[in-house]
Amino acid sequence: MSRLLKRLEIKHKDEFEGEATAWINRDIVPLPPSRRTWGAWSFVGYWLLTGFTIGGWTTASSLLGIGLNVWQAMVSVIIGQLLVALAVVANGYVGAEWHVGFPVYNRFVFGVYGSFFPLLMRILLSIVWYGVQLVFGGKSVKVVIASIWPSFYTLHNTLPESAGIELNDLIGILVFAAISMPLILVPPEHYRKPFFYGSVIITVTMFAMFVWALAKEHGGGPLLSHANQLSGAAPLAGGAQLGWAMAYGVSSTIGSICAGILNQSDYTRFAAYPRAQIVSQLVIVPVGSILVAFFGVVVTSCAAGFFPEEPLLWAPYDLLQAVQTRSGGSAGARAACFFAGCAFVMSQCGVNIPGNAIAGGIDFSGLLPKYINIRRGGFLTAAIGIAICPWKLLTGSSVFLTVLSSFSVFLGPLTGVMIADYLVVRKKALRLSHLYKHDPDSIYYFTYGVNFRALAAWVLGVWPLMPGFISSVSPHPLALAQGWVYVYDLAWPLGFALSAVVHVVLSAAVPPVALGEVDEEDVFGTFAEREVGRGRGFPVGRREGGGGEGDRESVEDLESVKRGGESDIAVL
Repeated sequence: MSRLLKRLEIKHKDEFEGEATAWINRDIVPLPPSRRTWGAWSFVGYWLLTGFTIGGWTTASSLLGIGLNVWQAMVSVIIGQLLVALAVVANGYVGAEWHVGFPVYNRFVFGVYGSFFPLLMRILLSIVWYGVQLVFGGKSVKVVIASIWPSFYTLHNTLPESAGIELNDLIGILVFAAISMPLILVPPEHYRKPFFYGSVIITVTMFAMFVWALAKEHGGGPLLSHANQLSGAAPLAGGAQLGWAMAYGVSSTIGSICAGILNQSDYTRFAAYPRAQIVSQLVIVPVGSILVAFFGVVVTSCAAGFFPEEPLLWAPYDLLQAVQTRSGGSAGARAACFFAGCAFVMSQCGVNIPGNAIAGGIDFSGLLPKYINIRRGGFLTAAIGIAICPWKLLTGSSVFLTVLSSFSVFLGPLTGVMIADYLVVRKKALRLSHLYKHDPDSIYYFTYGVNFRALAAWVLGVWPLMPGFISSVSPHPLALAQGWVYVYDLAWPLGFALSAVVHVVLSAAVPPVALGEVDEEDVFGTFAEREVGRGRGFPVGRREGGGGEGDRESVEDLESVKRGGESDIAVL
């Protein structure tokens, strides 16, 4: 058994990585300059590829379902995406400046042991969302296959009803899974060109569908002016009712991307220079997301005009199927559906590989770094994501899916604590070497390895949202006072603000030890000369009240991290 475990250990490649232990391997060590390859345009490509997706296309559908019209829904989306951009950049500073990802980020926020709490939460989300996106990718593959062999749409289903899926859909999912697996092997530092080409292809495809729909319908379609009649939702009375519905729309918009906001440092750590993530993301996050939501609602509206006998075709794969079948299977329609389907397959790979498989891989790597790296973690995420039969989560009434869609109740406060800790409490000063130590000598050990200030702040941000959350996931909704409903409608922004403020207050009342300390040596070979010279990333001179004792400890800290020892794994 010990021989097998030895063979499974992650091997290191250079002196700065050291031996893989229970606390460090090459994928969670602060990245060296050679692995930081993402410039500003890389972040633009990333957000176009992960934003111009089926999920982004259908953003407005749930908002019309609560009674908003198209323009009210778009205002909610715009406000929500502007807030998303600010949160993305704020939570990306740690990765861009210190080149560490989400698992290590939480060690200085929640403590070296307390960090496992948000880590496990993020792993769960990566697994489930990988499976859900797999289903959407499989639907797109079905469009591609059926454009070549139209009979695939009517393929005889040999699966029992208990399977919860038809044979052609299952084939599409398995084909998409097979396409996805080799892509997990590609290291994130090599994503620049795939991001560029992929973002161009999907952007052109969606714009072409938008122009085609407008031309075919000779206008914007009936949904733009008669949303309530088509969606079946009761119109809102205006005033407070409309205001709270739009507030819910803003919170819902943020909640749809809250998992990506949470682990933003997993991507910004690949930034070639700290500023690469700022302006690019402040611009492309809202602009890209607003555009794709607008394209989706207009194309759906137009489809309601020229396919009036169909239900609202929100999902692009449903629209493409309707286009092919109602054209009589013409060669032109089949060719258009083939290329559009391929573009959506590619976009689903773009959101599912970096956003879920690689994110899960990084988180698994932080959980068991001695035995799991990004690749192994990515394959583990993918395997479990398929094994949970995700199509069953998307069919019928699923309490689990309701819980998952309401997870912003927990992630908003968590993000608030993280951003407040780094930007306000620590004022961007970290001691990297102590993030990889698990004993009381680490300044991030706190109390028994847990920062109870952060944990208390998270709890106090979550509890006001719990009545509304419990009611929403309960088969029999609770009879709540309207005030609790309004509080729940503001789940992400309210939870974020409450936890951030409480964490700052608690940290001011009982300050953590060694605030302002940094390593006086570049312990991990992380920082380029330009970062040292400008005080960026490796902030020489930022340390407050630095002393010789702390300075001499830097090299000793590195040796301690490298040694690790067999006993390290016992703590897990």
